[in-house]
Amino acid sequence: MLSALDIKKNKPFLIWLGIALFCIIFAFVYEMFSFGVYSMNMILMFLYPLLLGALPCLLLHKTAGRFWNDGILLLTGGSLLAGVLEIYGTSSSLTDMIRWLGIVFLALDLIIIVMKKRTPGWNQNP
Repeated sequence: MLSALDIKKNKPFLIWLGIALFCIIFAFVYEMFSFGVYSMNMILMFLYPLLLGALPCLLLHKTAGRFWNDGILLLTGGSLLAGVLEIYGTSSSLTDMIRWLGIVFLALDLIIIVMKKRTPGWNQNP
């Protein structure tokens, strides 16, 4: 059984794991009612929160920045929207823009991390 301290320390990991599990359940239920039509975007959307959210929290024991979290959510949401549209039988250029915006957010957070490490006092308030 996890103690309160362990739960607090692992909270970001548990949140990302919960989001990944929700994506799996949502995709399963949505495709049950889609009359045999399925989408790989919908089936694999759980990988974004699992591989980009939960796994780094588990391995690095560190929480990510705001842009990283938003990037993961944009990639997951873009995959969800693309899956819904594929099952419906159409497509949209909006899903590509959402995914690219997610990638930009991930890259922006990586740039911020590098800037913090290279420039002492870069992100400190005066």
